[in-house]
This record gives sequence, C-alpha cells and structure tokens, in this order.
Amino acid sequence: MHKSLFLTVAFCLFAVSVGLAQTTQPNLSPEVLQSNELNSEVLKLYNAGQYDEALPLAKRALELREKVLGSSHETLIPLLINLGEIYRAKKKPGEAKSYLERSLEIGKKVFGPEDVRITRALDRLAFVIYEQRNEKDGESLLALSLRIKEKALGPDNPEVAHTAFNLGEMYRLHRDYPKAEPLYQQAIRIREKSAGKDNPELVQALQGYVTVLFAQNKTAEGGQVQKRIAELLGESGTIQAGILNGRAVKLVQPSYPQAARRAHASGLVQVRVVIDENGRVIQARAVNAGSLDSALVAVSEEAASRSLFTPTLVSGKPVKVNGIIIYNFVAQ
Repeated sequence: MHKSLFLTVAFCLFAVSVGLAQTTQPNLSPEVLQSNELNSEVLKLYNAGQYDEALPLAKRALELREKVLGSSHETLIPLLINLGEIYRAKKKPGEAKSYLERSLEIGKKVFGPEDVRITRALDRLAFVIYEQRNEKDGESLLALSLRIKEKALGPDNPEVAHTAFNLGEMYRLHRDYPKAEPLYQQAIRIREKSAGKDNPELVQALQGYVTVLFAQNKTAEGGQVQKRIAELLGESGTIQAGILNGRAVKLVQPSYPQAARRAHASGLVQVRVVIDENGRVIQARAVNAGSLDSALVAVSEEAASRSLFTPTLVSGKPVKVNGIIIYNFVAQ
C-alpha cells in the first residue's frame, strides 16, 4: 500500500495502485519519438516489477526529450514522475523526492500553483515525504492537493475521494483521529454514490473509518460501520474466515521497527485483510490501531499486504476471503 500507497507503508497509499503516466507529444522529432518508445517500454517493465531494468530507460527517455524541448517543458513532467515512482519502488526516497520536486516546480511554472494538473506530482511527493517520517509536510502537501481537486473537479469527483482517503490514512497513522474522521466520511459519501455492490474502495474507506471510530471510543458508530462492511463483503461474495495465520502459504513477518524499540512498544496487532480468489492480499488494515504504537501498526499492515494464502474454494470455485492476521510484538 499502503497498501502502496502509497505510499505504501500504510498507504496501499500509496497501495496505492499509482500508475506511471503516459506521454503524448505532437513534435515528431527522432528524439521525441525514441523517448516515447522508451517510455512505453518503461511502463511494461514497471508493471512487471522490473525496476532495475526500467530505470536506465526512463532516464534515457528524459534525456532525449530534454535535448529537444529544454529543461522546463511541460511534457517532461510525466517522465520525471515516472522516475520518482521507480525510485520509490526501489525504496530510494531521496532520489524519488528530487525528481518529483522538479516535476512539481515545472508544473507550477507552466500551469500555475493552483492548477489541478499539478496534483499528480503533489500526491506522489506527499507520499514520499511522509514515508521519510516528515509527516507534517506530507500531510500539508496532500491537503493542498485535496483543496485544488475540490475546487477544480467538484465535491463529488472520484479523484477527490481518492485524495481524501489517502489524507485520512496519513492522519490515522499519525494518530490524529479527529482530522482523519471527516476525510473518511467524505471518501465514503462520494464512493457510495458511484458504488456497485463489489466496490473494494468503498470497503477500504469504511475499514479506515471504523478504525478511527474505535480509536476514539465511538463504539456504537463503529459497530454500525462494521455491519455495513459485513453487508458489502457478503454482497460481493466474500467469505468471512476468522483468524488466517495458519492458512498462509507465505506469512510475511514484520521486523521490530527502531521507533518502537526506542519506545519499548509491544502488543498484538490485529490486521483485517481481504484476500482475492488467487490468495493475494488486496486490502490490509489494523483494526485495533488506536491502542498500539503507530510504527508497529505500519509494519504489520505492510507485512500482511505481502502475505500469500491458499485460495478458498466454495463449490469448487475460488472466492474472496475476509479475515484477521495477528502479529505479536514483545518489547525489546
């Protein structure tokens, strides 16, 4: 994630299913054509998880386009974002931040500081900065992106819901539950308007919402939201499966983070997961985050999201499964 998410320490942020940007350019010079071809190959390699192979091609695509169009042309923006995404996938946040900051600066100069087209860079930069444990700056950037999208796209746009949810996730991980709560409510309201019965993004927002409700001891409201989640999962054919630890083909174990070590943090982290028909985790959310060290919650959600399970069959057909993974941390 999260979930990427991203982001995904806990952001499946930035799980966030964040795709690399396609580029189009009317200038048909040989350099631009080659840049486009390289970028297409970068997309394929990135989607296949071949980041080391994608990186030199992405750099070459940028160099070719810069040679023809200069260092501040607007069509450099998606290529810079691509490089930021590749470095983020390679867990090199410093390099990712550099490329994303450059893409944002070009966007501000070309389009203006309040144009919705800069939010693509804003979102990704916010995730990278947050993952570097600069939580306040990451939250501020994402809040700016949300304000721009609300003004440009209207209050009910799915992009607004996406950013509101991600900002809610940031506040949740930072344990700022009063700020997280209305953002989840906003994402839920938008997603319910356009949701079909099988809408994992709506369930994801509801799961984040119920977590912050229980963290604030709002048990009655939390219980109602839990019922709503169960109804949606039931409508989508998702099986309730209880504790899943013993059913894992690969149960990824989280490391004991340094931040938790310094605080002598301990406890049981209960992570609710949704597993697809192939046994892969598609959602992971700690259900008791309010009582635990945030570093333990983050590494548990990330580990759960990378676990693998035996597919569950009902009448011989694979189905989705909803259950709990439990991680036990002992103070060190």
